[in-house]
Amino acid sequence: MWEELEKYRNHFLQYEIKDVMKPSSINCLQNTEWHKFREQRDGCQRIQKRCAEYSTYFEDRAQLAYGWFALPKLLKEMDSGVNLTHWRAIVSLSEFLLNPQHAQRAILEFDIVRKVKNAFMRMRLKFHAQHYQEVETYLKILNILSRCLHGADRIANCKCLMIEFYKIIKDKEAGKEDLAAEILRNLTGKPKVLGIVLGDPENFESVAGIFKQDPCQPLYPPHLWHHLYDMLDVAPERGIELGFFELIHSRIHNRLPRFWDMACKAFALLLRCEEGQRRFDNVDGLRMINAMFAKSEKVENYEYVVLMLLNGLHSKRALWRSREFIELPCHLGRRMASESNPRLQLYCLKALRELGVMPCTKRYIIGNWLPEIRELVCLDAEVECARDALLDWLRSDIAESG
Repeated sequence: MWEELEKYRNHFLQYEIKDVMKPSSINCLQNTEWHKFREQRDGCQRIQKRCAEYSTYFEDRAQLAYGWFALPKLLKEMDSGVNLTHWRAIVSLSEFLLNPQHAQRAILEFDIVRKVKNAFMRMRLKFHAQHYQEVETYLKILNILSRCLHGADRIANCKCLMIEFYKIIKDKEAGKEDLAAEILRNLTGKPKVLGIVLGDPENFESVAGIFKQDPCQPLYPPHLWHHLYDMLDVAPERGIELGFFELIHSRIHNRLPRFWDMACKAFALLLRCEEGQRRFDNVDGLRMINAMFAKSEKVENYEYVVLMLLNGLHSKRALWRSREFIELPCHLGRRMASESNPRLQLYCLKALRELGVMPCTKRYIIGNWLPEIRELVCLDAEVECARDALLDWLRSDIAESG
């Protein structure tokens, strides 16, 4: 009876060697091999259970009712000489100020930017020792305050704060670099404050110093790139004077990580001035762009590649050069059919319009891409207007030739 029960295990082995060994012997051999395997394997070692660490959530926060009188109490405790009391106050402030009304009141009534600036600078200049993570918490508070126009205005006018933000990014201080970059992005994201930031030439020079420190650095904080975009959007000539053209061109040429996203957008903004266009022609930028459309290139998003092409076609030299790259209209026509990116559609339509200034290219577009343009499914109203304008322009040429 027991031998019959043994047959129900290891069916495949039982069937293959049933004439050689008994079922119980087969199962015994299988168990022996399985135990050897389990003893020899070196993976999946069991981690010893440990008790969960004690939470410090309540110990790190001030005891108060989050109402109208909470803000004066927190600011008073922030000036305390007791380290734990001060720490609890600033941690609670970093959460309390997430409410825009509280942040606005703290900026206008209690001059919180000045108080946080003084506390932050005392820590940075080593006048006060750091017992917890005070500097990171100050940066969180300044980050929240920089989202308000009044707070961003006051932060941008504090030269010592701006110097420290750029220094933190340049030194790549862990846990602080991204916060400092986000504050700078919040500042330049507001046109009024952007004028204040650009009014001090040292700010732009500091950004250039960060990028020039290691031209081959693979990645920078995304917020730092957006901070640079805001500056280049207004002052591309200044960016070229500081050497950004050669720097970003080398990043694209060497195909550093995410060159098609971050570097291409910055390069496109540099081409919006006369000097940028002249240098673009000198380095044969159209050949570089044409190479990016090759199948061998691993480009996830062509939006800023097409924008770079669009901004690089503003000179006669570039237009004449574009005739030699007959694949460009085809590349644009294929990317124009995007089903998820309306800006890519818009840039492709505008780039086709610029390329069509050359009569031979215009005839090629009419002969090969007119049906695709006419049947394009537009993702927003602006793309639809650009498509209709391009069709009217192309059809006018057909009518005149007819």
